[in-house]
Amino acid sequence: RALEDELRDLAAADADLERDAEVAERTRIERAALTLADRLRGAHAPVELATRGGWRHAGSVTEVGDGWVLLAHVPPGTRVATAEHLVPLAALVGVRGLGRPLVRAEGRLPERTLGSVLRAWCRDRSSVSVALVEGEVVAGLASAAYADHLELSTGSGATVALPYSAIAVVSR
Repeated sequence: RALEDELRDLAAADADLERDAEVAERTRIERAALTLADRLRGAHAPVELATRGGWRHAGSVTEVGDGWVLLAHVPPGTRVATAEHLVPLAALVGVRGLGRPLVRAEGRLPERTLGSVLRAWCRDRSSVSVALVEGEVVAGLASAAYADHLELSTGSGATVALPYSAIAVVSR
């Protein structure tokens, strides 16, 4: 009788180990399918983004699109956002504060592209500060967003065209 009980306990322990290994493998497979954009969509606490050029911006993720993330900066002790930061995912070098990985959100991505967000800012005639991946900052009025570049009016009738690939962060 004691031998049967011991064998039954060993079989149950073996089944538990097998189940634990299967759960761990499924978790690894699910994580392998998650992109950084998926994880940013699931961020429930403020995050800090580090970009090429040495720029850092902290805030709450308000929207994630195909290739970009929009942060709202809300200073401590307040409830109102004082700035928005539009960051191309290709400019990111690190993200702090993502928390635990979540299951991939099924469904379609937002229709908005980086260009469509910038076109809305141009329509609003927003004053922006553009941090470039090489470390320079260009400030001006967002005047036009094209297929692959943003045009800023920098004053005295001068304009500058900034390729999206050169942009680390656009803040307004």
